[in-house]
Amino acid sequence: MSQHTSERETTTLMGAVTAPATHDLMNVLAIINEHAGLLSDLLRFAKGEPLPPEQLEKGIKAIEAQVSRGRTLLTQLNSFAHATDLSPAPLDAGNAVAEVVHLTQRKFHAQLASPAPSHVASCDPIVFRLLIYRLLEAACDPSLAEGPCVTMTLQDPTLLVTIQPQSPAELAEPLAPLAQSLGATLTCSGDTLTLSLPR
Repeated sequence: MSQHTSERETTTLMGAVTAPATHDLMNVLAIINEHAGLLSDLLRFAKGEPLPPEQLEKGIKAIEAQVSRGRTLLTQLNSFAHATDLSPAPLDAGNAVAEVVHLTQRKFHAQLASPAPSHVASCDPIVFRLLIYRLLEAACDPSLAEGPCVTMTLQDPTLLVTIQPQSPAELAEPLAPLAQSLGATLTCSGDTLTLSLPR
């Protein structure tokens, strides 16, 4: 673990990322339960008559969509949890950024501008996720309904992660040492903050 992070920061990160995700999972289960209840009511009131196919299809599609959403959340939570393994898998930084953005959606409302490119980097997976979390946290304006926009581009051998926060010049300075501990750099240009992470 980097000298710029502590066990407490790691624990705080784990809680801050998993709490909103578990709330989302509870919503998934609630929606599945609601649609299952509606289908059960349809069966009960049909009394041997055929069920309307459009109502069945609507309920089944809603359940399938929530199962897919729940599976995605659990896959991301599992990946996030394994970042703390003593011998973690090589870090795919693009996937890690997407994971943190999605798992903190409820908190930061950040949006990925495009799918995450694959970029294997040699750096601490927890410290990298902590940096992304802190960048999102600093870039988020709680008074706005929409969160920061996150764009990832691959300029081999470097992954560029750009975030459009409220005050990028103020944002880069306190997080620069954390980025440097990963071999990355933070730069500001206009209203855009860019994290450059080499392989």
